[in-house]
Amino acid sequence: MTGSARGIGRAIAERLAVDHHCVVHGRRDARAAAETARAVEARGAQALVVTADLADPAQVAGLADAALERFGRVDTLVANAAATAFRPLVDVTGRHSRLTFATVVDGLVELVHRLAPGMGDGGRLLTIGGLDARFAQSGHGLLGGAKAALEALTRSWAVELGPRGVTANTIVPGPVLTDSLEAYLGGREDVRALLVDSTPAGRLCSPTDIAEVAAFLVSPAAVMISGQVITVDGGISAQGGPWGAMRDLW
Repeated sequence: MTGSARGIGRAIAERLAVDHHCVVHGRRDARAAAETARAVEARGAQALVVTADLADPAQVAGLADAALERFGRVDTLVANAAATAFRPLVDVTGRHSRLTFATVVDGLVELVHRLAPGMGDGGRLLTIGGLDARFAQSGHGLLGGAKAALEALTRSWAVELGPRGVTANTIVPGPVLTDSLEAYLGGREDVRALLVDSTPAGRLCSPTDIAEVAAFLVSPAAVMISGQVITVDGGISAQGGPWGAMRDLW
């Protein structure tokens, strides 16, 4: 699982450890990745920690090779890693764009190329998208573009890998209570209140909410669900979300 050192990624790794051995991936924070690995092992699973920059093809190859060397094959690939510059699109440069798309898109394309041939019947590919692919969101233009590409790729993988018995789906989380959200809010309690007030469920999602849906989608029970985008947001997008009002606040 890419991007599994913290937040949503860590929650999914811990949940899947009930019946999966796990490759815990982080880009730079080896300590956080090791903590996730210990949590995985506490559930009785084996864990392999790999730090790799997914924007570097050589490191992507090393991640795939390490997983295959340790476990022989990969049955489930969960793509959660992302990196971007959170700024208006008119202020980003080609360097920012290349980093974002290399991390979210190119690195995953290479991982699927290397790992999918070993996936047999029951294989699972799960990508973590974002509402920023659907709605313009302050500072998220680049990441939203990359996440939109991720959805399109996942649909194609569902068609191409389906005859092998492999499913491919995307989870789109709404605002989730993570360190990343806290950094984005920057202490703006008015924005936090707006998000909660705009969510019919009356609260924001937790990483565990996303992890439970992920566990279902990679389970045998979801064998006939493929090529789908599953939104987990407490209903915030059903009524248009707070995106326009948030633009004014920012």
